Amino acid sequence: MQENKDTIYRGQTSPDTEKKLENPLANKESEYEVGQHPNSLKALKKHQFPKGVSGNPMGKPTSLSELKKSLMRYADKEITNYRDDVLGTNKELVLERIWKDAREGDMKKIQLLAVLGCLD
Repeated sequence: MQENKDTIYRGQTSPDTEKKLENPLANKESEYEVGQHPNSLKALKKHQFPKGVSGNPMGKPTSLSELKKSLMRYADKEITNYRDDVLGTNKELVLERIWKDAREGDMKKIQLLAVLGCLD
C-alpha cells in the first residue's frame, strides 16, 4: 500500500501540527508586552473619558462631617439621673463606659485603647 500526502493520521498528529504544538508562543501576539497589544489599546480608547471631563460627575463622596456636627451638639449636654443629679456630659459618660468595659474584659475596648496609645 502506498502512502501519499493525503493520508489521514488517526491517533497521531501530523508533522505540521507537531511543529505548532512544540512552540505555542511562536505566534505574533507574543511580540507585545502584556496589555500593549494594539487591539487591547484600541478597545480601551472607546471607554475613556475625553480630556477635561471627569469620570466622577458627582465629585468626591461626602464625608461624615454632617453627622459629626450633629453629634457634637450633644457632646456637652449634661445627663442627669432620676433625682436630677448631674452624672456628666455625654462625652464624659461615653469615655467612662469605654474604660469600664475595658476593665471588665471587653477585648474590643481594650484594643481600642491600645491602638490609641491610652495604655502606654
